[in-house]
Amino acid sequence: MKSFLKKSFVSPAVLSGLLVAITACDFHGPWEYYPEEREVYTGIYTYGHISDFTNPEICFSKVYELDEAAAENFAFYDSAYVTLQGKFKMGENEYDTTVVLQTWGKPNCFKANERGILGESYTMDAYFVWDSAGSMVKSRYTAVASIPKPVKVTGLNVPKQDGSYEFMEYTEGSTVSVDFLEFPMDMEFVKCALDFDKSIGGVLSVLNYDMETEESVNTTINQMLEGLTEADDSTGYRGIAMHDPFERRQNLGYSENRWIGGFNNLDTLYLMNMMLPIGRISVDMYTTDRAYVDYERKVKESVSDSRVVPESNIENGMGVFFGMSRTSLELNVRGEGVTMEYIGFHNCDYIGNGDEESWETRACRLFQDIACSGMPTDDYQYDLVRGNAHAYEYYREGTITGWPKTCYPSNVKAAMMLDTTRWSIFLPDTISDADKSEAYADGLKRYCVASNFKSNHIADCSELEELCLKNTEKNYCKEYLWEWCADRDWDMLEYEQCRSAFVSRYYLEEQKSSILKREVEEICNYAFPKVSEDEDVDAEFRTPICANWCKYRDGKSPLRVICE
Repeated sequence: MKSFLKKSFVSPAVLSGLLVAITACDFHGPWEYYPEEREVYTGIYTYGHISDFTNPEICFSKVYELDEAAAENFAFYDSAYVTLQGKFKMGENEYDTTVVLQTWGKPNCFKANERGILGESYTMDAYFVWDSAGSMVKSRYTAVASIPKPVKVTGLNVPKQDGSYEFMEYTEGSTVSVDFLEFPMDMEFVKCALDFDKSIGGVLSVLNYDMETEESVNTTINQMLEGLTEADDSTGYRGIAMHDPFERRQNLGYSENRWIGGFNNLDTLYLMNMMLPIGRISVDMYTTDRAYVDYERKVKESVSDSRVVPESNIENGMGVFFGMSRTSLELNVRGEGVTMEYIGFHNCDYIGNGDEESWETRACRLFQDIACSGMPTDDYQYDLVRGNAHAYEYYREGTITGWPKTCYPSNVKAAMMLDTTRWSIFLPDTISDADKSEAYADGLKRYCVASNFKSNHIADCSELEELCLKNTEKNYCKEYLWEWCADRDWDMLEYEQCRSAFVSRYYLEEQKSSILKREVEEICNYAFPKVSEDEDVDAEFRTPICANWCKYRDGKSPLRVICE
């Protein structure tokens, strides 16, 4: 039988022609988009600015290894020298000079008193001696930045609840009143018409608000969550906030100066109505130079997209040093909502079945005593640490039946801070014995740590002092003290108890960090200096835990060299 099957065959000549045709057509494939291998940057990261309206500030940070503990509260360098060269002004005087920047508060951030001048360029020169992966190295970083002319807001196209728009002319320094648009119009935009110099890089928009501003609950987000989250009985708030109530600024994004389809991206700046808090607010429009464009498009993008090759104006380094100017848009947003203070308390006092716990973030931990004390907003909204330290002073005599259970430990701490036995002011007799016992234990721990274990008429801190400062085993008291000190940025000059906490955390957590090791050695060398027995050190600076590490685990402590 004759087969109806035939073999397919392609001659060598045809195959050769086909390959040539494919090559000529420049056939694309996924192999073209594989990221190129490049070395991971391991030096010092720079982020700084110079402007005509505020003091220049340049911050530096070490790029940490994966197994290395971060130490942002402490200087990563042995020595540093940072300068700016250019034309500066101080008061009415302008002069060409080289300014030496100094650290103010934050050890890795450098500032100067002088300010820049519009249109001028400035050269940064930073020199560091520091420990890099166990080796002492010297690094120098330079960059040039120019201060651009600020953009000008010429008018606003403001949306209305009925879907129409109203154009309002705008003059610098004035305040524009607008209505907050509720659902379903809250997704509309306030359109800001801008006039700008074509040479600028772009505009970084930052929203400014405070604890006295409010958020509407009648928004698209709240409508979408109906049925998924339970609304508060009194306000209708569902627990989803558009703004962090404990912050004062929010980045609204960066708009680059570039042309798209015949239109410039900066002709109109869009502010979403939903993102506007209710009350008096402002939007700062920071005009930047071209160096910031590369930072946004290449340095930041390279973190999330390995195909993007980072390009920075920091010679030999990474990050950005840029020039900027500022235009402020003042708004009075009319409407009704819930206050940021209410949102803060509601979101911190979490009640649910998940793994999340109440008052677990740094801001919430600092805010708890403040909220329970009734401290006025103006006395704490810009400094939660200071507000927490003075919250007990605002407790007033009277009934506390309106206080929730979450405030009981804060009330006990306040009573102990005031050294009063009038417990009915702080802890009602109507609560159960179990609640009283729990509140007393928690409040005592908080008081003893905050007061540096100072006992008084109603508080005995001797047992907790032993657990927190002297005991060489990890325990609940030590963990609370570590967290308490971390919330206060390890300020060991202000809080002496944090010296022992710092040493014990470094040892018990086995932290790998040359920066932390140097700080621990400095603490313990000062507490137990290698001097004659006749020479003494003030008792307040002696750190009890350092002596214990000397004899801990048969002398295997990493601090043995200090103790010997």
